[in-house]
Amino acid sequence: MYYPYKAISSALIKPVLSAASSALTLLKEEPLIATLHFLRDFLAYGREDSPSSSFDDREGRPRNNPAELQNAVKQLLNDEGEVLTQRIMTGMMYTFPRDCFPDASGVLLAMFQLMPEQVAVWIRSTISMLPQGSITLQESDRLLNNIDQQVQAGEPRKIRTLLQDFTNSYRRRNVAPREGLGRLEATRFSFAG
Repeated sequence: MYYPYKAISSALIKPVLSAASSALTLLKEEPLIATLHFLRDFLAYGREDSPSSSFDDREGRPRNNPAELQNAVKQLLNDEGEVLTQRIMTGMMYTFPRDCFPDASGVLLAMFQLMPEQVAVWIRSTISMLPQGSITLQESDRLLNNIDQQVQAGEPRKIRTLLQDFTNSYRRRNVAPREGLGRLEATRFSFAG
């Protein structure tokens, strides 16, 4: 992200985040990956260590992000995070191409690193919106309890793995059967011409 301090403090950042949220509903891989990279970059400025080398000091050590920048990112995440969580989880369960999974789970990880308790609430809300019968109560409880345990333990990377495993399992059970053989289905077509 170029000029992060100006960009994040700009009045345009809210519409940009709203557009990013909308872009997460697209079915094309390239704009999805670009959006997920933007979100990861944006969220990195909410952490203490700067992700940008332009903030390095003269000895090459990373400087801390300014507190105002960190707080602005956290406030924006608080405002837009629930919708982002829903869109990312929905994408991982239903529509994202396989190549988007690492970046999507990376965005969720970055969100958990900034606001773990609040993101856990948003995940709980998203899971509660799933169609009835698509997930058992035991599966839901197990996932949410494991997330709560990892939040308490301060282990957001383990939450990333939990969410990847859950969304992959959900997709295999509830989405893949409707897609027939998926990529293999094209082999049934034979051109005689």
